[in-house]
Amino acid sequence: MKSLNCVFIIGSSRSGTTMLSRVLAKQKSVYTFNELHFFSQIFIKYRRKKIDYSVALNVLSELFKRQYFGLFSKKRKSDFSELSLDILDKKSYDVLEVFKIFIQYELHQKQKEFACFHTPNNIYYIEEIVNVFPNSKFINMVRDNRDVLLSQKNKWKRKFLGARKIPFFESLRSFANYHPITTSIVWNSSLNMTREYRDRADFFVLKFEEFLLSPENKCVKLCKFLELDYQPEMLEIANIGSSNMKDSQEKRIDATKVNKWQAGDLSNSEIYLAQFFSKSIMKELHYKNKPFLLPPIPVFYFLLIFPFKLLLAFIFNLNRISSALNVLNFKDKL
Repeated sequence: MKSLNCVFIIGSSRSGTTMLSRVLAKQKSVYTFNELHFFSQIFIKYRRKKIDYSVALNVLSELFKRQYFGLFSKKRKSDFSELSLDILDKKSYDVLEVFKIFIQYELHQKQKEFACFHTPNNIYYIEEIVNVFPNSKFINMVRDNRDVLLSQKNKWKRKFLGARKIPFFESLRSFANYHPITTSIVWNSSLNMTREYRDRADFFVLKFEEFLLSPENKCVKLCKFLELDYQPEMLEIANIGSSNMKDSQEKRIDATKVNKWQAGDLSNSEIYLAQFFSKSIMKELHYKNKPFLLPPIPVFYFLLIFPFKLLLAFIFNLNRISSALNVLNFKDKL
């Protein structure tokens, strides 16, 4: 099997990874895959062992289901059993081999040369990705922690702002997960990975704010890094995916999403906590702090409820514990 050209858009959740995937999808050579969560949900389950033919068929069918109907679809993966039977030889597999077969098939069907993935938490699997896809390139999206905080705070509303396919349970899970300390810890974890990899030749760090304020300039540089031709239509994308406004089919890069946290939808206590827990990385990235003479009094409320919100988040994420451990840097490296 020939080596694949893969682009992985990574970073902290709510940092513009999906937006950038839509930009790259407009380039004629690129095929952007859905958010598959392959590494965090499938790879970690089977990475230490060979899988037999029946399991390989199940994995491939699941990948097709996620690609064509989304992560939360109630469609049966058995709908893709016949297709998977046609593609796979009857033998045992490494799960990464199945993933490569899936990518190769999709690229061939769409007559594309580059595969683009935009699952943010792939940032925790860079070594594994490079081992199996040596031609990979990584675009690390970075966004102000306070805007990430605001987006996470309102993420549960996405179901009512245009993303109707999101199950009600997922909205509840997003609500349960939100706390300024938790969000800051996760943001810090992602940016610590950025620190580790940013000097690599296959790594491109792109600040969300800089892209929105100067989209053509940044897109040209990005295409040069990826060795792709820049095409002006790449910037004509639907203005959807926000946690703060309804989806719009207006095609443009929306610079009003920069510094939304300053509009007052975050309390001073939330801003204070975000700055306190992420101050060193924010300073390194030149995000200016809002000054406080003293901690706002409601900060103590957030500190008081933190253990309870942590427990609630644990309950709502029981099936994602392995991914959560990766985020907290307890990953068991291969």
